Amino acid sequence: MLKFFQFSGTISGTTFFLRILFTILLSIPGIIIITFFFSSYLITEGFIDMSNPEGFDQIAFQESIEENPEEFFANMYSAVTSGWMISIVLSFIPAIWFSIASHYKRVSALFYENRKNIFAILIGFKLISDATGLGILSSFSFLKTPFSIITVLIFIFLVFKNSDIDKDDHEG
Repeated sequence: MLKFFQFSGTISGTTFFLRILFTILLSIPGIIIITFFFSSYLITEGFIDMSNPEGFDQIAFQESIEENPEEFFANMYSAVTSGWMISIVLSFIPAIWFSIASHYKRVSALFYENRKNIFAILIGFKLISDATGLGILSSFSFLKTPFSIITVLIFIFLVFKNSDIDKDDHEG
């Protein structure tokens, strides 16, 4: 099991694709924790009444956001405790680590001589692309679509490009 998370060996395009699908499965605990956080927040704020089976007051929820969105999001931000943050981060660490290891193994299969440089460029591009897509780098917001297209093209390249290593000789 440890070999799947190590940064050594190489993998084929098919294995890379399957590992990316498994990364999605590894993300499920984090998604569940985020769902629990939002549910807890909505119950605490009174938008969900646990004594009533049809207790979600969607109209009040929408009105509270429309009336004062800054206050609504400030209240939500103040509901984030260190316990929630630690649990969310810890739940996503295996998925992130597995994804990064998978990318490194595939880049090693395709570009063995320059694998470290190309991997660093790939991770840097993905970080900038994700930060732009999430609105963190708002000055690059005009590049969302090109970054998305390039990201899909890189993924397709990593999956379908044949490496010089025979399919049965991959060690990852």
